[in-house]
Amino acid sequence: MSFQTQVSEDAKNVFLNTEEFAEEIEYLPQGQSSKTINALIIRENIEPIAENTGKSLRNQAELYISYSDIADINKLGDRIKLSDMEGNSKTARINEILNKNHGLWHLRIGW
Repeated sequence: MSFQTQVSEDAKNVFLNTEEFAEEIEYLPQGQSSKTINALIIRENIEPIAENTGKSLRNQAELYISYSDIADINKLGDRIKLSDMEGNSKTARINEILNKNHGLWHLRIGW
């Protein structure tokens, strides 16, 4: 087994393991049925929206999901259901695809 293969397997089996670091989220692809998958979520503090600095606030997080679970991402139409820092259910938009590497999508999401 190559090192890259091992890293990809560890991403799925360790980082995205709900017994370790991950939690379940609901992925809502546009025009398709929702899918419950594991994700590593890094929740961030509320920040001003860039175009409207000082007037509106938004919550955001970085999200890691396996591309064996989600092969394609529609940044404009897909949504993600997750819990915020207080445990409230939220539906987030995909603001940015930060990376796709070593078996994982790295996304910035906001609500």
